[in-house]
Order: sequence, then C-alpha cells, then structure tokens
Amino acid sequence: MENRDIDMKKYNPAPAVLSVLLFCLMSLPSCARDGEAFVMQTFVMGTRGAITIYGLPAEDAGSAASEATREMHRIESVMSTWKEDSEISRLNRDSRGMPVRVSSELFMLLEKAYRFSELTDGAFDVTAKPVVKLWGFQGGEVKLPTDAEITGTLEHVGWRKIILDEEDTTVALTDGAGIDLGGIGKGYAVDRCVEILKKRGAESALVDLGGNMFAIGAPPGHEAWSIGIRDPQDQSSLIGKVLISDEAVATSGNYENFVMIDGRRYGHIVDPRTGRTVDHVLGVTVVAPSATASDALSTGLFVLGPEESLRIGETVPGTRAIFALPGDVFEFIGNFGGKLELFE
Repeated sequence: MENRDIDMKKYNPAPAVLSVLLFCLMSLPSCARDGEAFVMQTFVMGTRGAITIYGLPAEDAGSAASEATREMHRIESVMSTWKEDSEISRLNRDSRGMPVRVSSELFMLLEKAYRFSELTDGAFDVTAKPVVKLWGFQGGEVKLPTDAEITGTLEHVGWRKIILDEEDTTVALTDGAGIDLGGIGKGYAVDRCVEILKKRGAESALVDLGGNMFAIGAPPGHEAWSIGIRDPQDQSSLIGKVLISDEAVATSGNYENFVMIDGRRYGHIVDPRTGRTVDHVLGVTVVAPSATASDALSTGLFVLGPEESLRIGETVPGTRAIFALPGDVFEFIGNFGGKLELFE
C-alpha cells in the first residue's frame, strides 16, 4: 500500500479505519523497575483509563500516576450526568432558564464546548442527549422515531440554548435544554492528567482514557508513540498506525454502539441539527494539539463528513483526520508528514 501525505485524497484499500488502540504497548507490567515502563490502570467515566510512564524511578512514576488517576475520578464527580450529585447534574436540574453560578473549571469547559459548536456549525453539541436518547441510546427505548417526535425533541436541543455569562460565571439553559459532556469530558480529563505528569517530571508518557490519548514525548529509542488503527471488521487486526508525540488522538465510530431496528443498523452518533443518525461516515480518527480538541472534533467531524470538515483542518492548526467511509474508502484531512502508515 502506498503511504502518502495528502490534504484530501481517496484510497480504496483494506477495510476502513475506525478506532485507535495502543499499538506499541500491547502488554505491559502493572509496575516496573527503574528504566522500564510503569503502567497504572483504573475504571472511570464508564471506561478504562491507563497511564504509562517511562524514564522516572518507579516510586516517582507511581506517585505521579496516582495523582493523575485521582484527577480522572475527581473530574468524573464534577462532570458526569450519571452522578446525581455532580455539578453538571445540579446545573441541569436547577437552571430552567435561570442563571446558575458554576465553578470556574466547569465554566471554562463549557466555553470550550461552545466554541467547538460554533466551529462545527452545531455538528458537535453538548445539548444533543435528548435526541440521542430518542433513538434508544443512553437509556432510551430502542425504536424508529417519527418525524414528529424528532421535531419535538429538537426543540430542546441546540448549543445556542446555553447562555454563558463570563463576568458572573453563570450558565443558563433555555427551552428545556440539558448538558452532557460525554463528547468532550474525557479529552479534558486526559489534558489535566498530562499537566500533572509534566509537573511531576514525566518526559515520556501516554495517557489513555477510553481511546482518548495524549502522548508526551516518545518511548525510549523511538521518535514517537505508535498508535495502532484497528480494523472494524476484525477487531483483532490492525490496518495501520499513526505516530504521535506531544499531541492527542481520538476516534468516533458507529462500529460498537448501535441498535437494530426493523433489520437495519443505526449507529449511536446523531446529527444534533437534524435528529437523524449519521450513516455517510463509518468512523473518523483525529490528531490534534490537545485531547480536549481531538475528543470534541472527532464527534463533530464524524457528523460533518470529510468535505465539510476540510475548513476545520485549516482553522485549527495541527489538526489531521482519517475518515473511513462506506465502500472501504479512506479520506484524509491535513498533512501527516510521513507519520501515517496503512498496511497491505
């Protein structure tokens, strides 16, 4: 297979790219002697979190990883809608169109979410949960919604229903809207862990939270971390790899979370603007300067598709994307600079 750096071209090779997994660390010890990798794992935000550190003494690596892991759980306690006492749950309950004062941290993340919604023309939207639930995801009843049901539900969806007051750090949610940070919260948690690890002296580390990854430096003897691209039609196989260093990668895809209705498969990613599930893209993997950006953009670009996403790759420096389309076709945005390899 030819390996090229392109802004917008097409292949028709092996089955499509959909998800990333750690390629060069398929099996690592949970603890290690000095000079070896230290790995700490946890279960948080409904998924597996893992921190891998090279180059620190085992005791220092363990202390740094423990602090970063605690930070993941702290962020979950603030931003999970599954926790009734979380700050985001209280905001959803208490606003009802009225301003609610929130922490500076939550306000900052909502500002970022708002900007990503503006950038993607609403393809990424933290108010989308009602229409996602309508299709049978996130606790909803599995059914094919009627046009009337979709139209009615969309009355409560839309990023412009979030009113932010920077001076008072208040948030108001209008027209019955609610916020779910599932499309950006994991990325933010990864970025916070990266800050902690760097302060602790880590120069070679990988933070992975449910496939949202940030690579610090590179493993010993390598120029970058090698992240495998999994074959969605054969979860035990890889169809390629991408090299990253001091940047993030995330994937959105419909290959694992879907429902069957009347013999047809519907993926869990819904266009918040139309209320319809997205079927013109199978998956997208995004490399970006931060995990917050790669997390949000992987969803937004999935909804937009490669043609509409091209301007975003030009707007956000350092952003590249690999699209998997029906018919085993790949499309690319941005210049990978020889850091992307697709296998035969």
